[in-house]
Amino acid sequence: METSLELLELGAAAVAMVNVHSLSRESLALGALGLQQHLDRVRALHAVVVAEADRQRVWEGSGARNMADWLAGRTNTSYGDAASRVRLGEAFNASPELKDAVNNGDISAASAESLFDAVTNPPDGADVSALLDAVKGAGPRDAKDAAEKWRDTHRNETPEQFEERCHQQRAVRSGRPLDGMVTTTVVLPVLANRQFLNSISHVAGKPSEGDSRTTEQRLADGLVMLCDAYAKGQVVGGREKPTILITINAESFAGRSDEPGITSHGERIPAHVVRHMAEHANLQRVLLAGSHVLNLGREVRYATDAQYKALLARDGGCRWTGCHIPAPWCDADHLIPWENGGATDLDNLVLWCRHHHTEKHRPGVTIHGDVHDLRLQLIDGTTIHTRPRTQAAA
Repeated sequence: METSLELLELGAAAVAMVNVHSLSRESLALGALGLQQHLDRVRALHAVVVAEADRQRVWEGSGARNMADWLAGRTNTSYGDAASRVRLGEAFNASPELKDAVNNGDISAASAESLFDAVTNPPDGADVSALLDAVKGAGPRDAKDAAEKWRDTHRNETPEQFEERCHQQRAVRSGRPLDGMVTTTVVLPVLANRQFLNSISHVAGKPSEGDSRTTEQRLADGLVMLCDAYAKGQVVGGREKPTILITINAESFAGRSDEPGITSHGERIPAHVVRHMAEHANLQRVLLAGSHVLNLGREVRYATDAQYKALLARDGGCRWTGCHIPAPWCDADHLIPWENGGATDLDNLVLWCRHHHTEKHRPGVTIHGDVHDLRLQLIDGTTIHTRPRTQAAA
């Protein structure tokens, strides 16, 4: 091991000697990507060593509570980073195929970490290899979503048993004060968490012009405001309810399938829970034709509320490949610009986050295809191929 570490140090020293300021754009891009791949391999090797060190309990007698505690204390890193390295090593032990995929560059170390629960505790009879094939080239969030869908497909418990298990895991934990602040962790089933976030966001309100607060700060203020209102006896029944938009196919809604519903933030809600909610909710169907006029042609420039809800159901969020900004934070953009004769119709509207909305309109970006199978040719020659999330997940 000592010789290997010395060679690794020599390699790092050689890279450190490169004058990055003299490199061309192409060399910088190559270096950034190449170093990331090597870092992933080193991260994977580190995880293997850490997992074996944990198995041999090298931390015993040091005063540390566990391997992550020992590693964090000895390397001056956070406990969370150390714990993620332990988890990655355990995932590799459970699936050597996953380790090979990281070493080969097929799956990033970050994506591999997101598969921990799936590969260390797979459903009976499920093929982990099929999951790994499905997530090659995927980012951490997409990999985790794929793992959730894979577990749903192979789950050996009824939807009601799954819901009860999640319910029993609910918790609120508050840490020790540190520099005047306390970290509180809230663990909730997906739907309860969405109701929680929507409620405090509803209380906090939308940011006004000149509001410099981050989204996290606004949510924190909303939570404190809600608690203050409760303490003053101002929280009573009959208040306006925040809206939760859930898309579910007709077969599941009718009870002929258990395909889960999807919130506008991409969270999966068990079909039986959606059906139960429907018994107590004010429902509005989102249809491409029927209850509302969704194609307005040139009469109106901006998307209506009905169109926006239809876009939320169709696109599911920002359409840019790899972007996970949820639909409520996106702009409805004309594929063919309004000023160039584009109509305010669903077949000409796409959801982008604010950043990618700007990127799409950069000079030199060309658009090919339609809203259902869209390709953007960027200035540097990169092609972004995007479909609605509801189609991509099918």
